[in-house]
Amino acid sequence: MMSCELDSAGPLLKRHCALCLKEISGHEIKKCGKCHKRAYCSKKCQSEDWTPNKKGQGHKNWCGIDYGEEDVDWMVMPIPGKGLGLIALRDIPAVYRIIVEGGVGKTHPRVADLTPHNGSLAMKYDLNSLTCGKDDDEESVLCLRIARANHSCAPNATHYYDNSVKVI
Repeated sequence: MMSCELDSAGPLLKRHCALCLKEISGHEIKKCGKCHKRAYCSKKCQSEDWTPNKKGQGHKNWCGIDYGEEDVDWMVMPIPGKGLGLIALRDIPAVYRIIVEGGVGKTHPRVADLTPHNGSLAMKYDLNSLTCGKDDDEESVLCLRIARANHSCAPNATHYYDNSVKVI
């Protein structure tokens, strides 16, 4: 499923690995061979992200649907006075999936980067997780990119948990 492809406009200057969030550029960028959107730093990260598990998000569950991708449609960057936020890199139409993200386990190495910076794992999970599901079937899910968007986007966007593919 892995390939190293150029964007239609030429080589992308930088991307972030969909699994480990490492910044990658040029020939380091590996793309999903099916949707050609999702970027990875290695075949190992792509393989771990393909199936939902302690590290991976289960990209195979939503591969092929239309959604925004980091560093192509939006990016995470510091917002003065608000921490990290999502910035659109293009016009995003109404009722468009800006981010499709599966939850990660508490053991994912990038959970340590979340706020509160000096807080315990439990504090980080409580502050950054989203409640998903319906009434008696609710669960908390930790999504690393959505958690980094700590300013309010209301009324611009909302989150929706799609139980059929287990993603937000």
